[in-house]
Amino acid sequence: MKFDLTDLRIFLSAVEGGSLTAAALQNNIVVAAVSARLRKMEVSFGLPLVERTGRGIRPTLAGDMLARHARLVLDGARKLEVELEAFAEGRGGSIRLLSNTNMLSEHMPQILGRFLTDNPDIVVSVKDKPSFEVVNLLRNGEADIGIVAASADMTGLEVWPFVRDRLAVIAPEGSQLEGPLAYTSILDCPIVALNENVALSQFLRRLAAELGRRATIRMRVENFEAMCRVVESGVGIGIVPETAAMRYSRMMNLRILPIADAWAERELYLCVRSREQLPRYGQALLAHMLDYVDTVRIPRPETDGGGAQPCG
Repeated sequence: MKFDLTDLRIFLSAVEGGSLTAAALQNNIVVAAVSARLRKMEVSFGLPLVERTGRGIRPTLAGDMLARHARLVLDGARKLEVELEAFAEGRGGSIRLLSNTNMLSEHMPQILGRFLTDNPDIVVSVKDKPSFEVVNLLRNGEADIGIVAASADMTGLEVWPFVRDRLAVIAPEGSQLEGPLAYTSILDCPIVALNENVALSQFLRRLAAELGRRATIRMRVENFEAMCRVVESGVGIGIVPETAAMRYSRMMNLRILPIADAWAERELYLCVRSREQLPRYGQALLAHMLDYVDTVRIPRPETDGGGAQPCG
């Protein structure tokens, strides 16, 4: 390297101040030291960087180019210093959080919204992943905090019970379906689903494959609200978290039907590879999420009862 940050700082202060004296005063060194550093840089590059005038100095074309880049480098160094200080003090950094679709949709906005408001220097990267992938990524050090269903193999991870995760069927108001519905009956109906890559879609596709069945997908949408609106129009039925079904049924003409299969009601667990290995800001988020367990209450909706009926 032909220069260091100190060289760049002194060079830039000389150019912006218009003299070696200005650079010396700003950097608390003697003029001869400023001159020696500038001369060293010029010899290293084989280019004149400043021109001496009767009133001081001015940059050459090469000096102008160096000054532009010096500002970028020094600004980046200052930002890095601030971020590292925040990291060391536990005030800043990036956290990798993985969860299933339902948790990300129904609880994460509230949990993370509060946390990030109180911690402006922390960034949280959130990804939607099936539980079996979450535990593997945690073990491999490719994630910091995960939320998984009880069916996942959490061996070797630190684990805490989190919240209950219930799924329900939504149907148009005029539907003749009656719940609780077994998944085999659900698969007899046209279905409105989320995009294929989200965790909930992968989970339901795997369940259908285990039954030797394949869902009839009429339409795929981006989120639960869009799914509810399409279902309301009569295109098909959908599977959503009960909390989402309750919320959207207040503004749409929908029926909420319970699912008979045991997988529809799951305990979710919060897990990390090691709490002690998390940076302080990661431990702070973990503590914040555990506090949420004591406050969240997911009500059971007034769902339709009765036996399963053919689609209609």
